[in-house]
Amino acid sequence: MPDCDLCQAIDPSVGDCTLQRHLHPGQQRILASNEHAAAVPTIGAFAPGYLLVVPATHVLSLGQLSNDELEGVDDLARELADQLHQVYRQPILSFEYGLNLPAARRIGHGHLHMLPSTADLGEWIAQRVPGYEIASYTQVPREADTSYITVRDQTGTLTCYPVPNDASPRIRLRELVARLDPRIEDTAWDWEAHPFPELMRATVDDLTIVKPPTRRPAAAFGAGAHR
Repeated sequence: MPDCDLCQAIDPSVGDCTLQRHLHPGQQRILASNEHAAAVPTIGAFAPGYLLVVPATHVLSLGQLSNDELEGVDDLARELADQLHQVYRQPILSFEYGLNLPAARRIGHGHLHMLPSTADLGEWIAQRVPGYEIASYTQVPREADTSYITVRDQTGTLTCYPVPNDASPRIRLRELVARLDPRIEDTAWDWEAHPFPELMRATVDDLTIVKPPTRRPAAAFGAGAHR
């Protein structure tokens, strides 16, 4: 999709894009990648180490990907969790709002949020929306008329919360994380109003000077809680 900011952000052949303009000249925006996905710093990085894992295929949500593509997203996310913990020495939180309603969000390319944070996002949602544990992203709802929220908490538990496509009011996950993480100002969640370019640039520097660790199955997402 030539007019999609995230498609441009993960395309190494694109020299100038919205994301690149927030970085210093010469800074690389693609911090890790595999056949199916790439990781980039997010505009609105209200905490150091805040990344988006973006599938190579333009879809509204991760649930619209094939199993192979979802496994690629999961593999990359697990590797990044290890690297983020190595650099920031904090537990890692991941989440997605799998909104399958066209034109209902500012960014229409599904993506997974990852950041070092102690915010107990899963507990907040669990008190309000019924959910169930899943083993991997391949088990998220796949129907186009169903949306969902996933949270992989700081222990590595992955939970799915089905929600209506037209849920109102819609749960704003970034806003919740900002409220639940004591380091972050409550109003900092809106990425357009608060892009935090200095934290985006610091994240790139932090993650490009440290060599990614060798994959250690099952250790990644629980690292902050158990080491």
